[in-house]
Amino acid sequence: MLLQQDQEFVAQPSPFQPGERTVKMWLDEPEAGINEGTGLMLCLHNWGGIYDQEIYVGWCQTFAERYNTVTCSVNYLQSGDEWQEFPDRPYDHGYLQAMDCLGALYHIRRQLAEAGVTWNDHRYYSMGGSGGGNVTQMVMKLAPHTFAAGVDICGMPGLIEEIAYRDREEGSPPPTAGYSRDPNDPRYLTRDMIEIRDFGHPEHCRLVAEANPGLKIVIVHGLDDQSCAVVPKIRQFANMIEAGIEVDGHFLTPWDVDGEAVTTTGHPVGNRDKVVMKYADEYMLPDGRLAKSSEGPSDFERGGVVEFPTTNGRYTIDFSGYPAIDFV
Repeated sequence: MLLQQDQEFVAQPSPFQPGERTVKMWLDEPEAGINEGTGLMLCLHNWGGIYDQEIYVGWCQTFAERYNTVTCSVNYLQSGDEWQEFPDRPYDHGYLQAMDCLGALYHIRRQLAEAGVTWNDHRYYSMGGSGGGNVTQMVMKLAPHTFAAGVDICGMPGLIEEIAYRDREEGSPPPTAGYSRDPNDPRYLTRDMIEIRDFGHPEHCRLVAEANPGLKIVIVHGLDDQSCAVVPKIRQFANMIEAGIEVDGHFLTPWDVDGEAVTTTGHPVGNRDKVVMKYADEYMLPDGRLAKSSEGPSDFERGGVVEFPTTNGRYTIDFSGYPAIDFV
């Protein structure tokens, strides 16, 4: 291994968590080493998962070898039980969580550059299930010039009302994010906060398509998912298609259950590593028939500022150093 496998870095502070905040990540590399064809890939855990659980370390090992990538599992904001332990902090839902994952890629790139190692800066991929599917969508949105392809397996369909607020029966799916409708509450959820977390926002989709016309997004979602609503996800899929983003939408019925990759039309979907192989191998294998790589420089290489307008202002993502997001 060229890179240390278990690492920790300083991340952007959270408004609900004063002071310095650090994020852990687990890395893996192809057995043959890193070469000019090696890309970078995020393998992202579900809501409540932890970066170094056996399943996520296994994903990193599998995809590092299969896709010739340096793979990374990130303990993004509110991983594990943290989201339950602090009820005064609403669940981030893909905002700073996505920035933590982009921060992980920033640190990997920097270490590779310092080591004098050549890699392929046009092969960025991401995959994840449930919360990790949502964060996968968000990293592709917030770094719109960077990714070649990503796989969202049963991810949340943005911060929709039924997820945002604690006004449903205790224990009913999906888990609630704990925001407030009261403008005087620190947990108040503004229209702008909803819009930046909506990866199906029509104008934002148009900007992503314009920035990265070759981006391939793969959505795999069961029609009987009771945790992450499928109908809002289908609406997002339609908005992406209308904006010109290349999206494969696999909305699973019993006909799709093969007993190996897909085992259910409910939320788990199946063996999520095999789901990636089944639906995205052709895009992510180095010699895949439809192998994807980005055409222009990544946002890290560009070092500029990306903007997404919202109802009352705009969100800016600054890539001039460690990537940081702000609302103006």
